[in-house]
Amino acid sequence: MDKLTAVKVGVKVLEKSFRDLTKYIKPGQTEMEVARFLKSKTIEHGAQGQAFRFIIASGSSAAEPHHKPTNKKIEKGEMVVVDFGVKISGYCTDLSRTLYIGKPTKEYEKIYGLVLKAQEKAIKTVTSGIMAKKIDEAARSYIIKTGYGRMFIHSTGHGVGKKIHEAPKLGPKNNRRLIKGQIVTIEPGVYIKEWGGVRIEDMVLVKKEENIVLTKKIPKTLKQSIINV
Repeated sequence: MDKLTAVKVGVKVLEKSFRDLTKYIKPGQTEMEVARFLKSKTIEHGAQGQAFRFIIASGSSAAEPHHKPTNKKIEKGEMVVVDFGVKISGYCTDLSRTLYIGKPTKEYEKIYGLVLKAQEKAIKTVTSGIMAKKIDEAARSYIIKTGYGRMFIHSTGHGVGKKIHEAPKLGPKNNRRLIKGQIVTIEPGVYIKEWGGVRIEDMVLVKKEENIVLTKKIPKTLKQSIINV
């Protein structure tokens, strides 16, 4: 199976598994329980393995981009960052969504909206020949403008293939140009200590002109991020 075919199969697994997760997740479950549920669903839907240790980060733990799930219980009124990926024929997939359990606060709505806008701006720039740092700049400059620049603490994305993190790194200092056929993630985030964080990540296929968002069917509007309880 070639890379693009394998990734598309993997994305279907992500779609089905994420849909199952949004029906399952509720207050009282631990981060580890949710991670185990998600792992079981990815296997059920055809994953041949995890691309990395799944991240389930609730409440203030959502301020940690690489948080490892714990026995902390998810509570009503908390955000939950979900970051997961699977392997198909040796190729990785990668997706992040942020959910809110119950009625969201105005602050969450504001930060979710600006992260989503930053991501959309970065996605629009993805094309063969563009320098990696220009993609990062598209997201970062917007987040800086909104006053949250210091809270965007990682690069805007990375390449994905046999390894979950491959070149090109979409960071502020990378002059490397994107090549047609590469698959990259676009994943800006805002992380606030003792409050939490929001990250939204999609996989994008680099083309000569208009790119293709491979994970576009997986819900990510503010309304779709809310889990009613």
